[in-house]
Amino acid sequence: MAVGNYLMGIDAGCTTVKTVIFSLQGREVAVAREKLPNLHPAPGRVERDMEALWSLTKEVIIRALKMSNIPPREILGLGVSGHGDGLYLLDEDGEPVRNGVLSLDSRSSPLVKRWEEDGIVDEVFPIIGQRLHACSPSSILAWMKHEEEGSYNRARWILFCKDFIKFKLTNVICTDETDPSASLVNVRTRKYADEIFETLGIEECKGKLPEIIPGWRTCGEVTAQASRETGLMEGTPVASGLHDIDATALGSGCLENGQMAMIIGTWTINEVIQDRPLLDPMKLCQTRTFGAPDRWLLLNADPASAANLDWFIEQFCDHERLRAERLGISPHVLCDGEVETVEVGAGGIIYHPFLYGSLDMPKAKAGFYGIAGWHGRAHLLRALYEGIAFATNMCVENLKRVTEIKEVRIAGGGARSKIWTQIFSDVTGYPIGVPDGTELGARGAAMCAGISIGVYKDHRAAVREATSISRRHVPKSENEIRYKSIYSKFKDSIRDASRIWDRLQQK
Repeated sequence: MAVGNYLMGIDAGCTTVKTVIFSLQGREVAVAREKLPNLHPAPGRVERDMEALWSLTKEVIIRALKMSNIPPREILGLGVSGHGDGLYLLDEDGEPVRNGVLSLDSRSSPLVKRWEEDGIVDEVFPIIGQRLHACSPSSILAWMKHEEEGSYNRARWILFCKDFIKFKLTNVICTDETDPSASLVNVRTRKYADEIFETLGIEECKGKLPEIIPGWRTCGEVTAQASRETGLMEGTPVASGLHDIDATALGSGCLENGQMAMIIGTWTINEVIQDRPLLDPMKLCQTRTFGAPDRWLLLNADPASAANLDWFIEQFCDHERLRAERLGISPHVLCDGEVETVEVGAGGIIYHPFLYGSLDMPKAKAGFYGIAGWHGRAHLLRALYEGIAFATNMCVENLKRVTEIKEVRIAGGGARSKIWTQIFSDVTGYPIGVPDGTELGARGAAMCAGISIGVYKDHRAAVREATSISRRHVPKSENEIRYKSIYSKFKDSIRDASRIWDRLQQK
């Protein structure tokens, strides 16, 4: 049995996989990360080689242990978080049936549109607490039944990203309460909803669902084989884990009713903790289970987020990427410096951050509007930062319509930028707390491991002992006033551009 003072969190998102070793006080001792290659076999399809995911996960575990100089026996336990939605299928022998499907995938969009027209989306909403989307696991399963029947029939187990990693570590097949709440469970009972599978015509899947073990409970132990492959000690307890957005909220210190986690990552995910399952009558917000007893999430999310900045840097910042590499810093730091040279409003440029569409506007496209000859790249960057903040505020407004937001904490890559966090505060009008640390999803997973083995008495104790706030941003009144006017123009420009988006879809 391990005897030590450390916990490990593994966090596999849409773009990177990380292993982080934490002290029991939540301090990051060692961080190892690796970029995950995604596959695009056809337009609208975003996949991942599952064995490549496991190989990179093993690599970052080994590196984190080496960086920390901590003997594996001192790792008391570990937890895993992963991107939600999408699909990871295993066959009878525990082998991947096909590539994993990510939450950025939109292959089932035509099917979901038909469900909307037939009233099925409205029919299932009161049960699952959310509209069906193209990335919902139930939607992807229904698509596979018709378009990829071989994979559908060979699948024995329906898992999510973190569950596959847990399986490779423990040889135990299970999930937690959070991941299946992406359309597979009754949001009130937190149990699988048989009627959903029947309504959607995928009743065969009912026998392929894994056991639900709450994320803060131990689901297994590191096997001898996993120990050989990773360097972890055989028998190390592994918590059931949770969806990365839950892990990030928990790792940010969000647990009480009305606390909101604003996650600025691949997606903008805005989630308010609730002490009961509160459904949005307009069906714009999603209600999902949270990774704690008697807690739910009311969330509004959209892909109009930091992936836009990554794309901009990749396409237009070659010099800055090389310079950042020489300086040993992120190119995002250099972008922050450019943004700070431009005043609020980006010289009149508005950016629509819809490179990957929008959940509520599937035809939405990205674009800069209002460019003049005197504008430079810094103006475009400022407009991009502001456009993502405006899109995030659209999510926040949807949440405010349904529930009260009492406190906001920001997480994700965007939280590392002081200028961007200030923009979010100015645009939304909320004071924003920035949690200590950078790997909050991994911390939330590690906290679950700590709860599962008794390091922390419960979730409140874990939040109290392992999280804190490092800095706070308060809205600047002058900026807030100016942004209200620009935000109104932003929404008007979306309405006007929607006609163009419709025409661009026509062949």
